[in-house]
Amino acid sequence: MRTTLLSIFTAIVMSWSVSSAVAQGSLRGVVKDAKSGETLVGANVILSGSGAFTKGTVTNANGAYEISNVPAGTYTARISFVGYTDQTVTDVTITSGAATTLDISLNPGMSLNPVVVSASKTKEKVTESPASIQVVSGRQIRNITTTSSADYIKSTPGVDVAQQGIASSTVVTRGFNNIFSGSLLLMTDNRIATVPSLRANLMHFIPLVNDDIESIEVVLGPGAALYGPNANSGVVNILTRSPLVSQGTTIGVYGGNQSMLRAQFRTAHKFSDKLGIKVSGSYLSAEEYKLADDNKYLKDEQAARAAYLARPASQQNPVIASRIGIRDYDIEKIGLDARVDFNPSEDMDIIFNYGLNRSSNIDLTGLGAGQGVNWTYTYYQGRMIYKNLFVQSFLNKSNSGDTYIIPTGLGIVDKSSQFVTQIQHQANVGRLNLLYGVDYLSTNPETEGTINGRNEDIDGFYELGGYLQSKYAISNSLDLLVSFRADKHEMLSDIQFSPRAALVIKPTESHNFRATFNQSFSTPSSNALFLDLLAGSSPVFPGYNNGAGALNVYAQGVPKNGFTFPRASNGAPLWQSNLLPRSLGTNLTLNTANIDAANWSVIRQLAAAGVPAALAPALLNAPAPGTGGLPNVGVRMMNPLTGLPVSDVTDIDPIASTTYNTIEFGYKGIFSEKFLFNADVYFTNAQNFTGPLIVEAPTVNINPTQLAAYFGSYFTRLGLPAAQVQALATGLTTNLARVPMGVVTPNEAYERNAVVLTYRNFGEINYYGVDLSFEYLVNNQLSVSGNYSYVSKDKWLKLEDNPDFNIFLNAPQNKFALGLKYDNRDKNFDGGVNFRYIDGFPIQSGIYSTYNATTGVYDLLDSYYSLDVNMGYNITKGVRASFNINNLTNNKKAQFAGTPEIGLFAVGGISVSF
Repeated sequence: MRTTLLSIFTAIVMSWSVSSAVAQGSLRGVVKDAKSGETLVGANVILSGSGAFTKGTVTNANGAYEISNVPAGTYTARISFVGYTDQTVTDVTITSGAATTLDISLNPGMSLNPVVVSASKTKEKVTESPASIQVVSGRQIRNITTTSSADYIKSTPGVDVAQQGIASSTVVTRGFNNIFSGSLLLMTDNRIATVPSLRANLMHFIPLVNDDIESIEVVLGPGAALYGPNANSGVVNILTRSPLVSQGTTIGVYGGNQSMLRAQFRTAHKFSDKLGIKVSGSYLSAEEYKLADDNKYLKDEQAARAAYLARPASQQNPVIASRIGIRDYDIEKIGLDARVDFNPSEDMDIIFNYGLNRSSNIDLTGLGAGQGVNWTYTYYQGRMIYKNLFVQSFLNKSNSGDTYIIPTGLGIVDKSSQFVTQIQHQANVGRLNLLYGVDYLSTNPETEGTINGRNEDIDGFYELGGYLQSKYAISNSLDLLVSFRADKHEMLSDIQFSPRAALVIKPTESHNFRATFNQSFSTPSSNALFLDLLAGSSPVFPGYNNGAGALNVYAQGVPKNGFTFPRASNGAPLWQSNLLPRSLGTNLTLNTANIDAANWSVIRQLAAAGVPAALAPALLNAPAPGTGGLPNVGVRMMNPLTGLPVSDVTDIDPIASTTYNTIEFGYKGIFSEKFLFNADVYFTNAQNFTGPLIVEAPTVNINPTQLAAYFGSYFTRLGLPAAQVQALATGLTTNLARVPMGVVTPNEAYERNAVVLTYRNFGEINYYGVDLSFEYLVNNQLSVSGNYSYVSKDKWLKLEDNPDFNIFLNAPQNKFALGLKYDNRDKNFDGGVNFRYIDGFPIQSGIYSTYNATTGVYDLLDSYYSLDVNMGYNITKGVRASFNINNLTNNKKAQFAGTPEIGLFAVGGISVSF
């Protein structure tokens, strides 16, 4: 059925063409550098006329271009090239049956209005786009040597980059960062670039070198109407250079602190005007930043190791014993990318891409730090552009190698893959431009019983979506854009709809006002649906009943019918003891007044181990609470991550998609061809927000107040001095109150005697934000830029009137950046200075949190700033020296909970091009 649908759709779009009833002509010419006279390869030429007619091309290897099949009339031509000042030519006359010649000379300089494709999936100037879009040019990128593509966009407005180490970082736009950040759609050349199944935006897994990149386009705001699910906060599209446009070989070697060594190359060759090939590769080795000795998460890992090694040898696995709590700070990364471009005709481009990245480094997961060991990510992509038709298929594959979770030592197997086919066609009918397409995605997790455990045989799924976008030119200065998309996820019962409407007012070519409405959605991740993984295990009473006191922590996706908690007839939650073998699998009544009598024998043994030997026999014979005039001792539910009491448990509905409704107003304008200003104001309502992995099965612990009263009364009866009574009662109470007696576990949990980490949909949240940015061209060599972003809230507490339902932005409410760029080609020198300030913010993501158990509130991650400098000098023709310093002032700060403090990082090196 799916194949039939795709075949029918392909036949329709291949056969549909819109022909003009009037005679047609063409426009041709050559684009050159105004100073040197050299032809410019890959310059953009866009021809537009009255109505919605727009047609574009790029210059070939000889700097020549031709736009054919143009109806007779008068048009405007816009010519742009990265690193040159744009040029606009009006009153270009096209005569029927003839070719009009238009040669252009561009002046070197910085462009404020480049051509983009990511906002509307069609070529348009930035000031014509119906969305907020920022562009980082390839020339800027080639001036920077870095370990991750995230560094190229970290100063872009609206972008949140939290660096975890030398190479790894998380990237989102407009907040809602997480350990695995999937709210941003990350692409390279229109290929979804996330790790399949995990849906993790690991930009350091992208194997491109800086010489590969033509530009990076960052679209802020929802993009689901065109791109489908999981583009609710924005799109980052990395576009690469064609070997037909850029040939030659470049080899670079770089070194820096943290024992960093990086080598890279790119070689591109054109065998004819129709065929070219490019291969690039890189190697990186370094020593990772280390956590401080007093870091909570490092101490937890070390404690887990000590507890495991304390087990009898018969209960230890040699492989786990060699890994649990062990961090390897040596980083190694190998990347390879290849591209073949074939142009069989003027109207057709066929492109093949292959990429491979193999990494060994530390990355955070929702269950703790992961030690990546030879994790390999590969992709295969084929795409064809024929006139207004675009077709592509790609396959992303992951192989986790020998990766393991550091707190547990357990291996992680991820051999997942994702196959995608996409078809898109564009047609012009008078003033109306139609863009429509279909996407098919098939995700196939393969974890060999590790990540998805008992769900291994049911965790594959497909997604099918189709969209239609119409852009109607009401007048030369007013456009109405309406989009509609529908998607079906195999594991969800409902069809997801994504409407979009935009009104774009263009009083002049250099100014754009827009008002937009977008509805987007984020589907549940594979983890939210199928996760089944042991997250930890800690013996609370070593040696008791051969380890029966071990309390496991399991991460589990939400079952098809959700989770329900068992309750007694009075509605009180039922719990299970992890200490008593007789109650394994048997529900116990949660009695806040009296501890279960059978558990008291275990408590006495635990208490006897914590007092002087002379008092141990007395404690082993201590009567149960509530007898002989001794105070009652009850139990209460606790969140084991925060240590806070939990009032009740709430059933979990089947996991659903999160829907985002966003209204946005924006302005982008260029003044005197020197000053660019951009302002965006947005309001978002999110419904069924899917939170991060959180504890949903609280532990049952002894009530410390009642326990202290019991021990105080009991030791007094023994005739101990008051001071000793108080010391013993306080010490035992502090220790025993931390010991979980059991856990309140939902009926659908795979492990009924374990703490369960899972996901849930919360009701709805509202927030608004502002993104402001500017760039001023002082002259053709020097520019000044800056931006400021604000989000109205960084946390939403006690949702649905439940004190345990909290959502966090995990990103700053306020941040700003100021930058200076200099590029003097006559002097062969370029450089830049950039200052960033990030406001402090609270964090809750998986086990990583800024919660302060002492104060009972979430602390803010420390605010931080970074001053970055880059510079380059062309020593001779083809020989270039470059030097970059991130965090010049060595302002050491952690950028996310559980990450090391990042200090100064300097890189310098030499590249040779020939």
